[in-house]
Amino acid sequence: MVKDLLTISKDRYIGAVDLPIRIFNTATKTVEQFRLMKAGVARGYVCGLTPYDEAHVGHARVAVFFDLFRRYLEYLGVNVRLVTNFTDIDDKIIEVARREYGNDLVSRWYEVPSRYIKKYLDYMDALYVKRAYAYPKVTENVQDMVKWIDELVKRGDAYVVDGSVYFDITKVPNYGEFSGQKIDELMAGARVEPEPGKRNPLDFALWKSWKPGEPWWDSPWGPGRPGWHLECVVMSSKYLGVPFDFHGGGQDLVFPHHENEVAIAKVYYGLRLFARYWIHVGLVNVKGEKMSKSLGNIIPIGDVLNKYDPEAIRLYFLNTHYRKPIDFNFSSIEAMENVLRGIYASHDYLLQLMDEAPERGSGDDEVVNEAFRFMVNFENALNDDLNTPAAISELVNLSNYINSRVVYQPERVSKYSISQLLNVLSYMGQVLGVLNKVTVNPTLVSIINTIIRVRQSLRERKLYDAADLIRDELGKLGIVLGDYGGRTYWFVDRRRIKLP
Repeated sequence: MVKDLLTISKDRYIGAVDLPIRIFNTATKTVEQFRLMKAGVARGYVCGLTPYDEAHVGHARVAVFFDLFRRYLEYLGVNVRLVTNFTDIDDKIIEVARREYGNDLVSRWYEVPSRYIKKYLDYMDALYVKRAYAYPKVTENVQDMVKWIDELVKRGDAYVVDGSVYFDITKVPNYGEFSGQKIDELMAGARVEPEPGKRNPLDFALWKSWKPGEPWWDSPWGPGRPGWHLECVVMSSKYLGVPFDFHGGGQDLVFPHHENEVAIAKVYYGLRLFARYWIHVGLVNVKGEKMSKSLGNIIPIGDVLNKYDPEAIRLYFLNTHYRKPIDFNFSSIEAMENVLRGIYASHDYLLQLMDEAPERGSGDDEVVNEAFRFMVNFENALNDDLNTPAAISELVNLSNYINSRVVYQPERVSKYSISQLLNVLSYMGQVLGVLNKVTVNPTLVSIINTIIRVRQSLRERKLYDAADLIRDELGKLGIVLGDYGGRTYWFVDRRRIKLP
């Protein structure tokens, strides 16, 4: 009996706790089965942007990966509540505002984060990154943070020095365990805040006292603003509850940021971990070096989006396993644009075959079983620690199968098997965040098909120059023709033709 690919349904894991995914957990340093805390719901928090400048390719890689993770969970039937924050008050934001607004800093500083938050969201929309369940901002949650700090001070887990409040890491059992750091080595100078009045050089600020000319909020310890590490604990807890399913970000956040988040939550809640799974994405380097302003090698994602297809950029990021670093290069994105053209061609070829295909055909069993095999391999790849390079390979394999075996033997393909191939393309595309531009206006399809019939008539009369002229002119418009086995197929070059 032919396997019906409609049984590959998003409903399979609705109400489930145990999912087929195995993923690396930074907290335990092992690959674990992904198990939900509440059946059918995944709650996750991803540390977001500090909006003092343009978002760069590193930010985009993190966002695209967690969008992929979310999409796959949704494909499995899970309701995903993904929260991403904005740290919209920070030393760097104040520095930029001081350069731009001078004496008007206090009244206008917020324009800096507002500007870059809007740009970031525009870039994420362009990359087909789904909007988060919530985008909490630090400035909208300061009073919650003040309450947390006050409680930590009362418990003796934090102390006040000249209007600032510091977290006492000696109150945390096994500080450094999360990131695999050793206290002695950290004390020797690894990423320590050189602030006067701290009891321990590893203690970190929960509240920073006000400096003249800076924005401030009121507190029991005087005017000031929250410290970075506290912010994400408070906002993730507020929006998701504790404990929640997963917490993530870039690899550079493991220490000190996530180590210190874990430390705060450990003493506040009495939990070893306030999120079950900790997921970190590798860095994006340029010529082997980490991107940094000091090296002048920051690549804004806006510049990349101006040059390349957003879906090709997604595939480029996902074609490296999320835990590995990427050495950024443009030629690989160009290669992905060519891969994407072939995948879209597969979709367009199937649509053309659908019009004249019979309801059932002799090749249905083989074609549908092949499609089923590609889908199973795709799922198995993602279940294996989100192995996106292998998943992309299955999409490419399916595309090659359509473009060769199916197109060359159209008599063996029925409407039924074509619909199943389209289902699989759609499933894979939805998860990877590509094939967002498959819609082709029916009027455009009719016009192109009419032109192709005219061209075919010219070829039959051996008027090859005129036929080639039609092909070339269509190519200039972004309609690419291919002649296979006595038939002419076409696909739309979607980098050149914007479809609805």
